[in-house]
Amino acid sequence: MVHAEDMATPWLGINHYCNRAVNVEVKQELRTSGIAARCRALDLPVLIIDGPEDIRPRWSVDSLEQALPTCERVSLPGSGHLPWVENPHDFRRVMAAFLGAPI
Repeated sequence: MVHAEDMATPWLGINHYCNRAVNVEVKQELRTSGIAARCRALDLPVLIIDGPEDIRPRWSVDSLEQALPTCERVSLPGSGHLPWVENPHDFRRVMAAFLGAPI
């Protein structure tokens, strides 16, 4: 939350009311669009790197992880919405391991 607030400071801040309204619309779209079925049909490895301090609702990442058949998910401690900025060392380590590349 701290990082999101810091990033929003130059503008108008986080509009929590608007954020909740958008999330309601997104949930409705996900239920009716068939996107989950299209995700289940993907035949490729997927890595989700997220942060437990992300201000976005966890259900969005949880549902994506559940819909992807070959998904690996890593949650980086001390990270929120921008784990590559908030925890670059661990982000790089996890990406390199997933890609089979040396760090």
